[in-house]
Amino acid sequence: MLYEECPAPARLQPYVSHFWFVRGEPAARYEKILPGPLAHLILNLSSPYRLIDPFAAAPDHGATEVAAGFYSGIQRSYLISENPPQLFNIGAALQPYGIAALTEVPPSELQGKVQATDAFLPGFTALRAALTDAGPATAFAALESFLSSRLRGGADQRTVTAAAVLAEDDVPVAGLARRLGINPSTLQRIMFRDCGITPKSYADVCRFYRFVNAAARLPADGASGRELLGLADYYDQPHLIRTFRHFSGFTPSEYLRLIREHGPEYAIFVPLRSVGDIPTAAR
Repeated sequence: MLYEECPAPARLQPYVSHFWFVRGEPAARYEKILPGPLAHLILNLSSPYRLIDPFAAAPDHGATEVAAGFYSGIQRSYLISENPPQLFNIGAALQPYGIAALTEVPPSELQGKVQATDAFLPGFTALRAALTDAGPATAFAALESFLSSRLRGGADQRTVTAAAVLAEDDVPVAGLARRLGINPSTLQRIMFRDCGITPKSYADVCRFYRFVNAAARLPADGASGRELLGLADYYDQPHLIRTFRHFSGFTPSEYLRLIREHGPEYAIFVPLRSVGDIPTAAR
């Protein structure tokens, strides 16, 4: 598997975090993609993916095809992907307010979904024709050129600061608003306008993301309930388990068994051999 990434060029910051490139055989036919603080603009250069609904009936589990250019907004629960035999994708990881700098479509219509880019980023899918045999450098140059041509007005600096703080630390929304010199309702309004997600929802996603990455790096004998709770900004163990199941569909022990098998690099993209491996936790 070839995976490379590079920081976004200065002209695209702070809206774009980095570019990434992946090519090779997937670890498993299916993967569970856990929520994180960045959205992703993806150009698929392989055969199509299928998004699986684990709550839908067999045999197809409500699968929908994802072919070429698509945007995966900030998710508030996990996604299930059925991979093609060979992966070949390039992408741009966007800050939660990044998509608002590239399109006039309100971010609230794009977050929490995976959807084709044709309606709101025309021309993105067309990049595919020139990149079928591209390496990372060529792919990153194409992304930079396209995104730079689309760049429009930016986010409120208070939104930029709020998102950066919430990505790093578990800060109460009211306290964050005070730090920014505004009231909580103003913070909620500007962040929803610029990001399509509320500060509280974004904070919850970021807290889970920090926790799951730290848990994936625990040694095999360091995953007791007490030690897991020590990593988390959760009230108690029942709160941790409920939240973990909401965001991942796993209990912490189910998740850690898979990560022990595949390695901490799969903390967010968890390999699954079959849809039957996917616990059907309540939404």
